[in-house]
Amino acid sequence: MLILHTAERYAPVAGGVEEVVKQISTRLARRGHEVHVATSFGISNRRHEIIDGVQVHRFDVKTEVSFGASGEVDEYLRFVRSKAWDVIAMHFLPAWSTTALLPNLNELESGKVLVGHGFRGFHFPSYRNRIAAITQYLKNLDRIVTLSNLLEETLLCKQLGLPMPDVIPNGVDFNEWNRPIRQIREKKGIGNRPWLLLVSNHSPVKSHSTFFHVVHRVRRKIPDSVGMIIGGCYPAAKWGMGRLGVQGGCWYRCRLAASLTSDVLLQWEVPREDVVSAIREADIIMLTSEYEASPLVVIESMAAGTPWLSLDVGCMREHVGGVVANNAVEMAEVAVDLIRNPGRRRSLGAQGIHRARERHCWEFIVNQYEALYHRLIEE
Repeated sequence: MLILHTAERYAPVAGGVEEVVKQISTRLARRGHEVHVATSFGISNRRHEIIDGVQVHRFDVKTEVSFGASGEVDEYLRFVRSKAWDVIAMHFLPAWSTTALLPNLNELESGKVLVGHGFRGFHFPSYRNRIAAITQYLKNLDRIVTLSNLLEETLLCKQLGLPMPDVIPNGVDFNEWNRPIRQIREKKGIGNRPWLLLVSNHSPVKSHSTFFHVVHRVRRKIPDSVGMIIGGCYPAAKWGMGRLGVQGGCWYRCRLAASLTSDVLLQWEVPREDVVSAIREADIIMLTSEYEASPLVVIESMAAGTPWLSLDVGCMREHVGGVVANNAVEMAEVAVDLIRNPGRRRSLGAQGIHRARERHCWEFIVNQYEALYHRLIEE
């Protein structure tokens, strides 16, 4: 098959959607398919390169407020029209690479798929007019894929009278979780202290302030416990300040908060191998985000056998191996109980491993995407 995946960003940029697109693209390329990814410039400034068998094409596009974009959008559209793709799969509805292509779907003979990854803009009143303009084009798609029927794609399909979406969850590479422990506890001076770990970049929707609050409440009852955030910063988008080295999101607030307390340690530019080991070594993986779809770090904690603790976001109630809390106060109470009850942690960890192996192996998930693409071609 000749396959095109579109995404706002791609490897070597790290992130949830980026990792999903990379895993699907790389594994389909290994199976002999010709896979291309159309994306924007990020860490790499190469306009075209081959990464693990995947042909990556980058365009100089800047994202603007309310799903707009500027730059090489026309060049991107000409590239999409330049090949007779068997399948075009667009990842994430609000991404510029999706919204630029949706109005042009009728020109394309390819099988057309949208992989939604949730759609938090659906809930924001300021975006509703733009959303209405975008969603009218969804009727020109051949398939919509959602990570869970609890996410927004299912609601959109019901409202628009479209067929229910195909459900294909996110995955994990189990080869990563069988490697030797890298002794992160010892390296970071944590030792045997109870360890609460949050892994995410410093985006405001990750609500790192809630994590500081939860750890502070936990330390009132278990003083030797420690919190840690592993996550990078990113250039500020507003007024192009990122070009001047100004960081965006909650980076500066977290740096200030961490300097005023011993509750939480900040780590950034951490090698992937150390992140994996930290997830395996921690006592609890935390998720304090205001919005998520199906976060990879929770599936990874399931594969690691480490219990997770999350607010009620996305499809978290579908996952096992952890606890969903209603608010920060309840989250702190559950964390204290889990720290004091190692048997409960082991039981949750075992449930997570079983579910991850049953539903979230990347090879099994790519089988589902490959079968979907073949059905589109046959139709």
